[in-house]
Amino acid sequence: MRPIKLTMSAFGPYAGKTTIEMSELGENGIYLITGDTGAGKTTIFDAITYALYGDASGANREASMFRSKYADNHTPTEVELTFTYVGKEYRIKRNPEYIRPKTRGEGFTIEKPSAELHYPDGRLVTNQKEVNKAIADILGIEREQFTQIAMIAQGDFLKLLLAETKERKKIFQRLFHTENYALLQERLKEEAKSLGEAYEKVKDDIGRAIERIDCGEEDVGSIDVQKAKDGELSIVETILLLETILSEDRVRIDKLKEEQKLDDAEIEKITTRIARAKEQEKSEAALKESTDKLAQAQTNLKALQEKQKEAETKTPETEALGRRIVEQNAELPKYDELETEKKKETELNEAIRILKSALEEKQQSREKLKAEIESLRAEEKQLSQSREEKLKFEGKKEKLDQESLSIRDLKTKITEIDSLKKEYEKDQNSYRVKSAKANEKKQTYNQLHKLYLDGQAGILAETLSEGEACPVCGSKNHPSPAQKSDVVPTKEELEEAKQSFEKEEKEAVKASEKAAKDRSAIEEKEKTVLESAAKIVKADSLEAIFSLLVEKEEKIDLELTQVSQQLAELQKCIDREEEIGKLLPQKDSDYSKEETDLNETDKNLSVKKKEVDILKEKILKLSKSLAFSSKKDAEEEIEKLCVRKETLDAEIKKANEAVSNCEIEIKTLQAEIATANKALVGKIEINLEVEDERLNELKVEKVGKEERLQVASTRVAINEKILPEIKKNIEESSKLEHKLVWVKALSDTANGTISGKEKVMLETYIQTTYFDRIIARANTRLMIMSGAQYELKRRKEGDNVRSQSGLELNVVDHYNGSERSVKTLSGGESFMASLSLALGLSDEIQSSAGGIQIDTMFVDEGFGSLDEESLNQAMNALISLTEGNRLVGIISHVADLKSRIDKQIIVKKEKSGGSIVSLCV
Repeated sequence: MRPIKLTMSAFGPYAGKTTIEMSELGENGIYLITGDTGAGKTTIFDAITYALYGDASGANREASMFRSKYADNHTPTEVELTFTYVGKEYRIKRNPEYIRPKTRGEGFTIEKPSAELHYPDGRLVTNQKEVNKAIADILGIEREQFTQIAMIAQGDFLKLLLAETKERKKIFQRLFHTENYALLQERLKEEAKSLGEAYEKVKDDIGRAIERIDCGEEDVGSIDVQKAKDGELSIVETILLLETILSEDRVRIDKLKEEQKLDDAEIEKITTRIARAKEQEKSEAALKESTDKLAQAQTNLKALQEKQKEAETKTPETEALGRRIVEQNAELPKYDELETEKKKETELNEAIRILKSALEEKQQSREKLKAEIESLRAEEKQLSQSREEKLKFEGKKEKLDQESLSIRDLKTKITEIDSLKKEYEKDQNSYRVKSAKANEKKQTYNQLHKLYLDGQAGILAETLSEGEACPVCGSKNHPSPAQKSDVVPTKEELEEAKQSFEKEEKEAVKASEKAAKDRSAIEEKEKTVLESAAKIVKADSLEAIFSLLVEKEEKIDLELTQVSQQLAELQKCIDREEEIGKLLPQKDSDYSKEETDLNETDKNLSVKKKEVDILKEKILKLSKSLAFSSKKDAEEEIEKLCVRKETLDAEIKKANEAVSNCEIEIKTLQAEIATANKALVGKIEINLEVEDERLNELKVEKVGKEERLQVASTRVAINEKILPEIKKNIEESSKLEHKLVWVKALSDTANGTISGKEKVMLETYIQTTYFDRIIARANTRLMIMSGAQYELKRRKEGDNVRSQSGLELNVVDHYNGSERSVKTLSGGESFMASLSLALGLSDEIQSSAGGIQIDTMFVDEGFGSLDEESLNQAMNALISLTEGNRLVGIISHVADLKSRIDKQIIVKKEKSGGSIVSLCV
């Protein structure tokens, strides 16, 4: 996918219509997106992402936030992108939901989101969901994959390098989208825990149910019940025992109920006879008592009627008392008014006291603040020299830092010389071995060559005849012809020996040249070290120089520590001076406020004193108009009058009620006498003592049977509830146990808690699988950026045997053969490592997506932490990304990049609001 043309309208910081002709940036290479902070550099990538997928590139940006706050009401918010994919050109246009003015009338309306996609063949898709599906089909990836491929999020991987173990796991979860695996782990753990608790609960329920089995002590089965409770019987035996107990108790209950019916009928007959006889005795006694009471009541009525007449003579006095009580109650509100005014006087006096106290406190506070201001000004003057002192010490520290850096560089070079010497010795030994082997091969070849020539002469001699000319010398006489050897090498064997000799000779020459090259490098480095070391220490040998450098470095480190301490103290003085500079204006303002507040308090005090004088005069006038000195005295007098009136009223009422009650009593007694005479008609004769004895015997028997029935019924009720409960829990226990076994095993496996096994969680395992593939791809980048020095390596072991393992990351330093944590890398090295990981993620996603083609990438910030060499290496790595037809956009405001990269998209803020874009190609 390659963007050709991007048009943004009222989008983010771009107020108007902004068009970027991205085709002018060329087919490949690097270009820079630079500009003011907050001007909208990353918004360009947001616009491309939004146009394609309807969402922004970052988690903190939502489509509803894209409406530019600088745009006028009539400019629509929309993004249009023309892009090519696999040689075909597409055009897509989207607008988010936003509020705009109505086209007709006043007010605002909501512009609904829309999208349209134009295919190369002229087809048009307008439905948002269909457009989203079409883009996914064309590019072959979703939004998250696109943002991870096209936007190299170096910052996320920098966090990954520096994060603690728990935080690193969270970052992996977000990068690799493994949260569903973590959720599965947790759900399995919770399910296993829940099943275990449920299983134990059901077992406990069965045990508690057995404990509740009830059986009479006299029953034969009581011994077996105790065995069941002690766990000596199986569940099946316990259930059979319980069913037997229930059957016996039901038979016992039916028999007792039948006996109860017979007893109840007999008790009812006897009770009826006894009750009737006792009622007759009561009627005879009541008749005599009522007759005596009637005679006494008639005598009492006459005396009460005399008292009634005497009480009625006191009615006029009660009426007079009532009038006096009303008059006194009417005066009571005036006493309340007097009390209110006195309370006001007390409150005003208290307010005056508080104001006087406050006045004194504010005067003291003002003087204290004045002294504090004078003290701060004196301290500020004393601290004013701290900045100059700090500059001197900073210069000293910079010089010491430079010396320390030079010493460390020389120590590194001396170490490198030692390594080169070892390599030189190794190459010399290699040369000696290969030279000896070449000489040996040469001797073998010479011997074979001689044998070959002798053999050829012998073959020729066999063809010679006396008188015929020799084809070699022309002689016709052959006195001593050559004899043919028994072992003659073939031409192929001779050629093979020659090639073997020449090969070993070349190897020896190469070894000699490499040893000579090593020696030259050693001499050159030793010369450089001696020249550089002469400026720092005086010594002739590298060993002596190294020892002196170590001593010198220790002295510098000590001096640096002392200088740093001095700088820290001076910084404290500067911070204090700045603090005083901020405090003094506030203190001066506080002093002015306290002066104003003091004057205001003094005025309030004068006003309160005048109010007290006026109130005292009013209280005196009101006191003279009242009969009593206080409301309490007046209320006591009213209370006395009320008591006298109530006493008289009660006396009159009591006399009237006594007469009325006596008349009622007489009527009641007359009715009782008539009732008693009626009850004595038809009197029966029985022996109450005999009947009572028989009745008591029956009742005792009934109580015993009721108790036995209640005990048996309670047992049946308890045991009938227990039996199905045990059966149900046994069935449930079997199901839970079966399910718990496999869920627990699955949970232990997924959560890495199997005893004796490597503690790797399911989510961690998935993350490491992704991570290993990304590391492999990242290392091809990092080796280029670091000059083949660094290679990333996942550490499989945890920090200790109890910790989860698999997510730690180390770095291998090929310069010294060491392996250490990535957290030890410098700022620039960390940038290169994190950029490599981000590029590795991009490569992996493209590979996993299967044949997708993204011809444009963006790299966001992070270059400011790199030194010159690291920046060159990072740029070389990014340039390698542009091989073929790929463009790489770097989003940065680092000044050095502006001079390195010719093609630029420049984003500037305008004073009127919003941003503008220009191309420099």
